Amino acid sequence: MKKFFPFEVFDIIPCPDGIILSQKELFNGTSYKVSFLQYSVITGKLSPVTKDFYQLNKFGENYAKICEEIGDYISCEATVFKNGSVAVVYSSGETGIFDASGKPVWTGDLIYKDCPINGAVADGVYFWTTVPLQNSIINYSIPHKKFSMRIGSENSQTFSEPVSLSIYRKEMFVCNAGSNKIRKVNLSNYLVSDYKRFDEPVYKYIRSALKEFVILSSGVYVL
Repeated sequence: MKKFFPFEVFDIIPCPDGIILSQKELFNGTSYKVSFLQYSVITGKLSPVTKDFYQLNKFGENYAKICEEIGDYISCEATVFKNGSVAVVYSSGETGIFDASGKPVWTGDLIYKDCPINGAVADGVYFWTTVPLQNSIINYSIPHKKFSMRIGSENSQTFSEPVSLSIYRKEMFVCNAGSNKIRKVNLSNYLVSDYKRFDEPVYKYIRSALKEFVILSSGVYVL
């Protein structure tokens, strides 16, 4: 495991050569701005990229329309479905669904047992999300506009403050800030097992350019 960015970041998202990091940067000594950096797996180096490049890789081809609609495009999670539609989720539970042209088709607050959802990853016509305060992950059916399935519970040890998730092939990876673990869910039978354990909270896990990346409390790492 190699740390290549020791500072706090808002997010990391995949791009063809590696990942893009969004970070808060002190500007003029008194105010802050957001900057975007690409980490290339090929060169092992960081280089600045444009806001548009970040938005394209996060929201898909109609990123401009979506970003104009939502305003805050940094502090949300976004997932792009196979048909080009996009789900955008904020940690408050505020959620927006956009069609393939970037037009909003539904917005609202998704709350489960009085707790907001957090994060999103597409899975067919559903998207999976976490409920950190309930130690659960749930999926939401877009056609039926309701929650469909839950794994975990407030008093269960299956998950501990799950904060983000990702899907690769038929497996879902859930980052748990409470237990410092990435847990793996087999999407064929929904069995849950440990994937990675760390010495500090883990906030995000993604695969890109044949590498694995995580955000931990101490920075961003390539595994």
